[in-house]
Amino acid sequence: MMDLFNKRILVIEDDKHIFAVIKAMLKPYEDNTLLLKTDGESGLKEALENDYDLILLDIMLPKKDGWEVCKEIKKEKKNLPIIILTAKTEETDKVLGLEIGADDYVTKPFSPRELTARIKAVLRRYERTAKKDRNIIKFDNINLKIDKDTYLVSINGYNIKLAPKEFKLLFYLAANEEQVFTRGQLLENIWGFRNLTETRTIDEHIKRIRKKLSDADIPHQPIKTVWGVGYKFSSRKGNNYDQKNV
Repeated sequence: MMDLFNKRILVIEDDKHIFAVIKAMLKPYEDNTLLLKTDGESGLKEALENDYDLILLDIMLPKKDGWEVCKEIKKEKKNLPIIILTAKTEETDKVLGLEIGADDYVTKPFSPRELTARIKAVLRRYERTAKKDRNIIKFDNINLKIDKDTYLVSINGYNIKLAPKEFKLLFYLAANEEQVFTRGQLLENIWGFRNLTETRTIDEHIKRIRKKLSDADIPHQPIKTVWGVGYKFSSRKGNNYDQKNV
């Protein structure tokens, strides 16, 4: 269940009474960072320069209105959730807010209970999306998609059949692109043990994965041999290592 502990929330609001209500509302949740900016320009600057879990944004602001602030934040940080707080009640205003990227819309005066519920709902939705995104790795330059939830690997939209350990090895390397791993490290992380006498297991699995990727017409081979060290995944065609396929 979603909670509001240890969240960083930026409030861009020129009514300090509203901020006091929000501050009191979040008081039961420990270790929150709650910051107030009272005009659109300083609020936008703060949002773009620092990391927050959520923004509560008023519309009628001095220096730069909330519509413009919302658009500019979403252009730079599309995964930063924004809830609009406004006295405007017209349906056209609500639709405009959602069209420019706001995630929810709360009309003043609001009850602390309602706003708390809206904040939890928005954060819950973003956390589900973030978890899903972490389980799907895409490399558009080589037309490769690796989906941990379904164990599917596809190139140009066509699925490739990998054995479970082959999939885990490919996903692990791809999730740590450009990082070099020794055979011992890969054994430990994929197979759960570190036995230097078994390192040829890695070589055989890499060989099979490379063949399946090549048979599917991947533009270039992403699994690189780093001689004297081990392997790495690189979606770029060139790199700085002296390497050769096994």
